[in-house]
Amino acid sequence: TSIAAPTFGNLIITTKISQATSALHASLLFARSEALKRGRNVVICRSVNPSAIAPSCATAPGAGWGQGWIIYVDEDENKKFTNADILIRMQDAIFSKEAQGNITSSPSRNYISYNPTGQTFGSFIRLTIRRPANDTHTSHDTFICIASGGRARVDNDTCSSK
Repeated sequence: TSIAAPTFGNLIITTKISQATSALHASLLFARSEALKRGRNVVICRSVNPSAIAPSCATAPGAGWGQGWIIYVDEDENKKFTNADILIRMQDAIFSKEAQGNITSSPSRNYISYNPTGQTFGSFIRLTIRRPANDTHTSHDTFICIASGGRARVDNDTCSSK
């Protein structure tokens, strides 16, 4: 039992990080493909209430991407989710508490916007999917790297160039 318990704990952590990474990566790919398909700006933004009747994008610092996000067609092109926009997907919280893990962006972003050609606005973005606070294994962290061209890829090494 003393041998299996740490291994099982690591398995649970790596599975949760893998699920979070897959969900966010798939959402980024979906948002980009929707921008290309619709020929419109599509935004994915952090949200603290993604499954509410009237979800909103988070604007306050501190609320990580792990609390959820929404994807919408930015009809009025103001990068804010309004009644004029079309909600196309939402993701509920992946981590219910920040101590269970979190997702942060560098540079700090509340949203990622794809233009009709699938490119992001701004520069290179790194999303870090972090392990729980009590986990000392930095190797459990995973990264999603988004090039200015809009392509998102998963990396285990802080988005090093490959």
